Amino acid sequence: MSAAFTARAAAVLPEQPEPVAVLGIDEIRRGRPHWTWNVQRQCWEVTVDRWHVGFVDLAGGQGLLGQVEGCTSTIVTDGINQRDEDWRQSVRFVAIDMCTIFKSAIRAALPRARLVVDHFHLVQLANQALTEIRRRVTVQVRGRHGRKGNREWNYVTD
Repeated sequence: MSAAFTARAAAVLPEQPEPVAVLGIDEIRRGRPHWTWNVQRQCWEVTVDRWHVGFVDLAGGQGLLGQVEGCTSTIVTDGINQRDEDWRQSVRFVAIDMCTIFKSAIRAALPRARLVVDHFHLVQLANQALTEIRRRVTVQVRGRHGRKGNREWNYVTD
């Protein structure tokens, strides 16, 4: 089934996607890692990584441009460098989460592109900061952790 899908995709998809102005990069988890025993080194090694990185056209209609196995700066850089120079030069913005792996890969492979933090992760970070402050203040004021009946733990609807 996989071979048939791959053959059909190769027949209908272009070899290289069209240039994009806004590239999105994010990691996804795909199942569990697979390990094998390396006899020479006497240790277990990952043969199939559970983390994959997807490249997406955020401004156009191409959708998923590609996916690479693993989540290291080298793997992301290699995934970008699979595209030709004209394609890489067309990327003006790259939206990422606040991952240093992606930041260093973009700086190496797309030095002219501007990094943008995606809004989901920015809001998530702001909410985490607010929760930490609320918990710290509650401990300072009440001398204990918050409880269900405390006003600072209730959502304000007014």
